[in-house]
Amino acid sequence: MADFRKWSLTYVVAYLTVGGLGFALAPDLTFDIFLSNGEYDTAGFRLTGMLMLGLAYLIWSILRREDWKYYPVSIVVRSAFVVFMLWLYVLEDDPMFLVIDAIVLVGLIPSLMFHFRGGPG
Repeated sequence: MADFRKWSLTYVVAYLTVGGLGFALAPDLTFDIFLSNGEYDTAGFRLTGMLMLGLAYLIWSILRREDWKYYPVSIVVRSAFVVFMLWLYVLEDDPMFLVIDAIVLVGLIPSLMFHFRGGPG
């Protein structure tokens, strides 16, 4: 049970760290990797990368302390991110937002299944 939560939050830390470093240090390359077709100000995405790294640290802190009371909160936040990314895709017509959604959903869907099938936490 705790192993699943560890796996799912480790996945979150991994994509936040990799994506955060990508946006903070090499936004143009990250746009290409995420299949972006938009023209964006790199400063805004560098800021986004910094915020992603901060979130990664917070999630890593939950993992390190094994403080599972925040696990349901991570599900709510990731669900909101998915909805927001879909909205950004509709506004911008940029597949990058669908790629980011897919990355989040790979971890979110099993977390939802685990949580609503009676997993603790």
